[in-house]
Amino acid sequence: MTRELQRLLDALGKRLRRNVTVDDQSLRQLAFSSHEYPGMDRLREESILTRDVRPAVSEWIFGAGARTAPGPFRPPVNPEIGASTQRLCVPVRQQGTLLGFIWILEGDDRLGESELQTVLNSVDMIAVIMQRDQLAGELHRSRARELLRDLVVPGDAAARAHAAAELVDEELFVAGEPAFVVFVSLRAEDRPLLEAERGSLGAWLERVTGRLSDRRHISLVRRNHGMLLLSDKDPLLAGAAKHALIEELLVKLESDLPGVEPVAGIGNVVEDLAGVHASYRQAERAARVVRNVRGLERMASFDRLGVYGLLTLIPPAELTADTLPGGLLRLLEGGRRGSSSR
Repeated sequence: MTRELQRLLDALGKRLRRNVTVDDQSLRQLAFSSHEYPGMDRLREESILTRDVRPAVSEWIFGAGARTAPGPFRPPVNPEIGASTQRLCVPVRQQGTLLGFIWILEGDDRLGESELQTVLNSVDMIAVIMQRDQLAGELHRSRARELLRDLVVPGDAAARAHAAAELVDEELFVAGEPAFVVFVSLRAEDRPLLEAERGSLGAWLERVTGRLSDRRHISLVRRNHGMLLLSDKDPLLAGAAKHALIEELLVKLESDLPGVEPVAGIGNVVEDLAGVHASYRQAERAARVVRNVRGLERMASFDRLGVYGLLTLIPPAELTADTLPGGLLRLLEGGRRGSSSR
């Protein structure tokens, strides 16, 4: 979100004396009028806090024809999902391409003709800002991903140090905050992701982190897995929120890609971006343990692996009954049996 879009929305809200919001085409919130007017409902409060919407809300909005509406329309109120106040939705398009939506809380007092014209007069400017921001955002994300690849290059400390400095200098990641990596694996076998898997994984990595604080997350899809670089100081990841976000990601992937068994490993927190490669390797090892020891559920932190972490020091091809010591094999089998009793 740019300051320009925020200023425009604040001015529109003040002129209408209404609560106004702008979402992108996937309903991720981009900006909301900072002054609160009467008519707030649970859905608006929730969207401000999470910068996203629940599946039931998406179904309600798109089921009402939001994607194809030629102009302003009013979806029916739906108290069950928190939409107890009547809304006016104005699609934002640029040369026929849907960019997003303007939402105005009306309640029982519908906008008059002059007020509606005020909104329509703002649409073209909002569309220009949104399109420019989307293009700039994609360039920034591409650059951040390029540098994240360099951050996890093994054996090249100079490249990692340079990438860490560039991320900070180009304001792509916050300076001076400890960070950690999440490694996401879709399948047990080591093979390149299919195109559909890459698309879904990339989309959900972006979607679930889109509600986090700016410049505190980077997502990347690699040959056979996905990864997240996250700031450990993001207040939106405090407490149980970190594991809840990862669990949501795994649930979405499982639903979107029938047949996959997504798991996640979480690396240790490192104090400097140049050390992120260590957290990446730890996250990868934690994900591997999850694959072998189901008793750890489908998400594990490296620092909680205990003795199972020793398994990651053994090449996967050598984890067989013929090569493992008897004690370690019994330990591994015990973990597997433990999972079946849960």
